[in-house]
Amino acid sequence: MSSRGEPLASETHECKQPPCIHVIIDPRKRIFKIFVEDYNVIAPISLEAVREACSKLRRLAELIEQGYREARGDEVDFLARKYLEAVPVKEKVVERE
Repeated sequence: MSSRGEPLASETHECKQPPCIHVIIDPRKRIFKIFVEDYNVIAPISLEAVREACSKLRRLAELIEQGYREARGDEVDFLARKYLEAVPVKEKVVERE
């Protein structure tokens, strides 16, 4: 970290328990990008998508208060199939050297 608490561009970002969210900055160029990492995939996300997700967190808090819980196991696959029309794929976990 720099003296102002900013991560340095050379700082390493290791994801020990995927999925992880990384905010990578380059102080010299004054740029940043948000990435999601899930085992062997690292994908950039737009700031607008993050802002939209944050606004949905307020709704999420309301759902939790109403007794909803996070889906687990086969429930995750069910939601992905029904609402996202996605087909689950078994991920192969590869250890980093």
